[in-house]
Amino acid sequence: MKRKLLAALLLFGMVGATEIPLSVRAALSHDVLITAVYFDPSVTGEASEAVELRNVGAAQVDIGGWGVGDGEGTVRFPTDAVIEPKEAIWVARSAAAFLGEFGHLPAYEYGGDSMAEVVDMTGSVPTFTNTGDQVFLFDADNAVVDAMVYGDATLGGADWTGGAVQRFDFGSSALEGQILYRKLRELDGMPVKDTNALQDWAQDPLDTVRGKKVRYPGWDLEQFFQTVKSSRWAEVKYCVAPDHLYECMRDEINGAMTSIEMEMYSLDSAPLIDALLTRLDAGVSARILLDASAMDAQGKWGCQQIEQHGGECWLMESKPQAKVRKRYFSQHAKWLVIDGTRALVGSENMSADAMPADDKGDGTKGSRGGFLVTSNAQVAHAAREILRRDLDPEHHADVRRWGTSTDDFPPFGFVPDYKDGGDVYAPIATAPFASAGKLPMQVVQCPENCLRVSDGLLGLVKGVGQGDTLSIEMLYEYLYWGEGKSNAERDPNPRLEAYIAAAKRGARVRILLDSFYDDFSDPRSNYETCVYVNRLSREYDIECRLANPTGLGIHIKLALVEKGGSGFVHLGSINGSETSNKLNRELAVQVESSDAHAYWKGIFEADWAGTDFAPHERYLPMLLFEK
Repeated sequence: MKRKLLAALLLFGMVGATEIPLSVRAALSHDVLITAVYFDPSVTGEASEAVELRNVGAAQVDIGGWGVGDGEGTVRFPTDAVIEPKEAIWVARSAAAFLGEFGHLPAYEYGGDSMAEVVDMTGSVPTFTNTGDQVFLFDADNAVVDAMVYGDATLGGADWTGGAVQRFDFGSSALEGQILYRKLRELDGMPVKDTNALQDWAQDPLDTVRGKKVRYPGWDLEQFFQTVKSSRWAEVKYCVAPDHLYECMRDEINGAMTSIEMEMYSLDSAPLIDALLTRLDAGVSARILLDASAMDAQGKWGCQQIEQHGGECWLMESKPQAKVRKRYFSQHAKWLVIDGTRALVGSENMSADAMPADDKGDGTKGSRGGFLVTSNAQVAHAAREILRRDLDPEHHADVRRWGTSTDDFPPFGFVPDYKDGGDVYAPIATAPFASAGKLPMQVVQCPENCLRVSDGLLGLVKGVGQGDTLSIEMLYEYLYWGEGKSNAERDPNPRLEAYIAAAKRGARVRILLDSFYDDFSDPRSNYETCVYVNRLSREYDIECRLANPTGLGIHIKLALVEKGGSGFVHLGSINGSETSNKLNRELAVQVESSDAHAYWKGIFEADWAGTDFAPHERYLPMLLFEK
């Protein structure tokens, strides 16, 4: 490979007050970039430090003899090393430590031969400082191919301009264990154009769309960066909580012939657990992943029963003593796959609150929610693939089998609670919506792709304008993101701002948020969101109300769009917080169907009409007490 050096150019790196002379920059432009840096692992010893390189070009690149370093130590690739077009490779200090955190092997290791199957690099081992450092990629002539700087370090010359990349912190995000990575183009998942500045990196604090991101080991960002889209013929059913969701879920479970796979935040409904046990006794297999932090006594009893009847109950949790961090802040998604072909995706946990098993003839009580049930094979496959990667105890230490801790078991003599329902709400959806056809569908998941602007929810809302309607019914939609003391100008909620932008383009926008769980004193409560939105109602056709239509609050995460003669339904588990969109495991499905839209719009309109609570002023309600 031809290389020409600009011998007159001398670059200097600087860490603190120490200048480190470096080789000149390679004059020939290369297509290999530093695309991710893992410099502050959460494991003791930090042996899993790693750097990702990607060939963004269309041809194979010979990287034999190339080096990776920090300006003080540099390790070199073997002479026969190559990187294929579009390929990304990780180089790690210890392959064994990297495997323990990331769940897969790096292509190379440089801190010793920890695993024979991983190729060793040679040279002086770099140590990437937690407070700040430089990262260099050198060619075989020791010319700089690419460089980046993070933390409190600096870097001058043609390799970098402006400030260093910083870890992104919005309160819920952990600084330790973050991976710095480049912004990715939504079209093909490749890095954005390299400008040798922090604006190229996903932690960019000034970019609300592609910046302000976090990433942690164990995420499958590249594999799941695109949403799954399908227009196959399929059956579609929508079930409404609390109106008939219990009966819907029970019937789907009872219809399982071979397998039930489930990824759920919590599983507490005793009647639905009994239905699962009946299918297990009939020879149906069950494999369930739950969030350990959501386990109460009833959930522990449920897992105990499932295990005793031959099923598998798995828990995702952190292990602080072993320095194992749960991959997601919460495994908050709610979905099942029946017999490998039928997907159920929704907003509700399997609990009595959302799925009361009482006779609805005299009314009921629960939270407003919903589920999509579809035979679309691509949707089912997408859900199964997420579960396969999430529920992988061989490669991820944050997953363990129920019963491996004494705290997993319910209290001695525990009696499950079958009491549920009530009579405060008369169901308005007496039967599920059912249809079939080639309905376009899109699977949206967090944290990998739910904030894309070319598709997903934001992409759908982006196309809403004059003459269109947008109806949002949500547990909560934060007034702003960022830390708790921020504001809508400094840390805007891109979802909320997208709704407002639709109104400014001429759409009719209605936002209905929960009042049952809302804390009016919270500066980013639903109350404050409505105050913020309703200030615009004099100029635009937009209004926000608070409601509790079914007795136990609005828990649904629903967006309804009517545009261009078509209707769209976005339903899933994704709430309007930064944590939900950037740190949680979440799942939603968008369906294009005017009939489905009309079905849900009728429910929305009934819930909307049942309240006139539309806050416009900042005040707390006055409480009057009798003497």
